[in-house]
Amino acid sequence: MNNLKGKSAILYRRVSTTDQKLFGNSLNAQQSSLKEFCVKNSMIIVKEFQEDYSAKDFDRPVANEMLYYAKKNKNKIDYLLITSWDRFSRNTLEALRVIEELKKLNISVNSIDSWVDYDDPAQIMMQLMYLGMPEVDNKVRSQKVKTGMRQGLKEGRWNVKQPVGYIKGKDELGKPLMQLDPLKAPLIKKLFESFAAGLYSQNELRNMPNFKILKLSKSNLSRVLKNIVYTGKIIIPANKKETEQIVQGLHKPIIDADIFNKVQYQLSAKSKNNSKKNKKSNDLYLRGHLKCVKCSGNLTGSASTSKTGAKHYYYHCNRAKGCKESFKVKDAHIELINLFQGLKPPDEVCDLFEMVLEEHYKLSKESKYNQIKVTKESISRIKVRQQKLLEKLLDQVISDEIYKLHNGNLDKDLLEKRQELENLNDYQKDLSEYIEYGLILMQNLDTFFEQANVSVKSKLISSIFEDKIEFDGVKYRTPIFKEGFGFIYSKINELESIKNKKEDNLSKVSRLVPLTIPFSNLFYKNLTDIYSLKELLYNEGLTDDKGLPLIKTETSNSLLLH
Repeated sequence: MNNLKGKSAILYRRVSTTDQKLFGNSLNAQQSSLKEFCVKNSMIIVKEFQEDYSAKDFDRPVANEMLYYAKKNKNKIDYLLITSWDRFSRNTLEALRVIEELKKLNISVNSIDSWVDYDDPAQIMMQLMYLGMPEVDNKVRSQKVKTGMRQGLKEGRWNVKQPVGYIKGKDELGKPLMQLDPLKAPLIKKLFESFAAGLYSQNELRNMPNFKILKLSKSNLSRVLKNIVYTGKIIIPANKKETEQIVQGLHKPIIDADIFNKVQYQLSAKSKNNSKKNKKSNDLYLRGHLKCVKCSGNLTGSASTSKTGAKHYYYHCNRAKGCKESFKVKDAHIELINLFQGLKPPDEVCDLFEMVLEEHYKLSKESKYNQIKVTKESISRIKVRQQKLLEKLLDQVISDEIYKLHNGNLDKDLLEKRQELENLNDYQKDLSEYIEYGLILMQNLDTFFEQANVSVKSKLISSIFEDKIEFDGVKYRTPIFKEGFGFIYSKINELESIKNKKEDNLSKVSRLVPLTIPFSNLFYKNLTDIYSLKELLYNEGLTDDKGLPLIKTETSNSLLLH
């Protein structure tokens, strides 16, 4: 080290949050070391610079300020001093460039911990090593982080930013495990269900008051609807060594796979429709919902102009294929209302249905209680096994790898049982509520339909009928209902038949009628689709908040076309 007495220096100290946490490289510690060095060597401190910033490059506010100052005051500065080379930069090429730039100003950059004599080639080689080590360390550290994150994903732990509907959390062992956001998770579930039902566009959903709290932009909403993490799954991206993988996550799902798949279908279908925008008449709302009784083809609709210039609207088959099936739009629309009126059950039968439903849940309560008890016992057993496994790890009976393998499997079992318990607690209430709304819908379907706009009419039809409906020009053939609506319709007919045969009061009759609900994922999904109509009709101003109709003073004239 040359005689430094009387030499002038600017001091640069830098720290990052990570550095300070892991290594204690605080700004105060660096300042103290630099000043002690200058006092010991009788050096003059011209100016001090400090910053809290990453050293991946020199795009740092204070570093740029320091370089500007050095250029302006080059004749007053002999040295730029740092505590160690990694404080200067963790990018070797960037560091060498700046060192060379300052060298041209006759300013020497040096570290008080690893002093370099620039006249000694061997020490210059050592400087290259000093500068290279932080960069290598960064890359090794980054690779370790990436490897650790990938391994965490493989174990089912979501370890990046939590998607909307989840918050940070930990499992029973203190490991990171995101948890359901109690406020936003139910909204995310409702968002998926509403879109899956095909009742709303993305923009309509995004602008609903209920979903405003989610603060979803157009692009964010699209990403949410495509994110498989909400089903409890995790996608592990492909890398050079492995292809893309999908694993079961340890976090609680917000939606099931059926809802997610239906959403993806809706996204695909809407995308196709948007790419083929047509100019259909708003009044031909049955177009796309009718099937030809002669050739089973899809019917379309159009207007023809008479000699007098008047327009007459018809639904018709594909004439290019030789089928001449055709009928007036007016006739199809009137008869559809008649069809809906024919579905309307008597009030007494609806009352009976609700009584039977109530009896059903009274009888199933004990069975449901037993299922819940068994599931809770299974959860307790899994927790005991996890505790014993942990004890074996702490006693060094098993290795860390064996612990991770077995505990990961237990975590998955625990997640499944907790989801099963949640479903058992929610199923009874939801199903009853959904069926009861189905009754309201059946009682008021004609009223809702007459007063609804074209878009809502189409959504009502899609939610009720499994397949396209058939009109022969006079009447509709018996339609095929979706499973949920069909169940309600069939039970209503069954109850009406029983009631007509008995003269007992409703309460007694209700106890004589068994109610077997054919639960399936499709059945439950169809019921949720029907229940989604409640919010749709409410938002359109057709019902109150209980789902009951609000009768408009003026009946829409858009129903009939002449």
